[in-house]
Amino acid sequence: MQYLFILISLILVNYQYPGLVSGGKDISSFIPKGYHIIHQAKGHLNADTLEDHAIIIESDEPVADLKEADHAQKPRILFVLLADLKGGFSLAVQSNESVMLSDDGGVFGDPLQEVYITNKVVNVEYYGGSSEKWSYTYKWRFQKKDWYLIGATYTTMSPFENILEKYDFNLNTGVAEHTTMPYLEEDEGKPVVKPKTNRFNQGKKPLFKLRNFRFGENMVYKDIYF
Repeated sequence: MQYLFILISLILVNYQYPGLVSGGKDISSFIPKGYHIIHQAKGHLNADTLEDHAIIIESDEPVADLKEADHAQKPRILFVLLADLKGGFSLAVQSNESVMLSDDGGVFGDPLQEVYITNKVVNVEYYGGSSEKWSYTYKWRFQKKDWYLIGATYTTMSPFENILEKYDFNLNTGVAEHTTMPYLEEDEGKPVVKPKTNRFNQGKKPLFKLRNFRFGENMVYKDIYF
């Protein structure tokens, strides 16, 4: 199922994403013309006690050949705002291609489920698929003077085989866990998989930066792409 996200075409388009302003008195100051907010999270992303924001905006209109030939899609932008003592905000990072689009989720529709902030980390969750279901979680944090993908989770769920398989990666340390368990705890006639978790070390690798991250193009482990 991970190959579903290698659907990103090698065809490059000339669409120019709008550059967001570097600072503003309120959140609306950062929303470019022709875009609107679809997800917004509040929380603390640095050492102060002010409330910061992680926001995803979407274009009002679809763009032809954005990622695939003869297919129009609405661009999305993920950005982070840090609050300042004057009551305004500054732009911490803008990411134009890290977010799955509204028709990337298969029969379940828009895969984007939730954006939230915990422990100074921006979490972005997705869910989709068809007969087999999948979910992804991306964890972004500011460290070493930039925003990096420090953790990622990939889960597949097969109702027919009654299997849930999950890979959870700590990309900072290189340590990961692979878990298999029943998808449904009780399902007559379905094979029962004994729950098992294996911990392994795939080694530390250069971290992916949020600002130039393109989902589906980055191999994390074997045939698993983020």
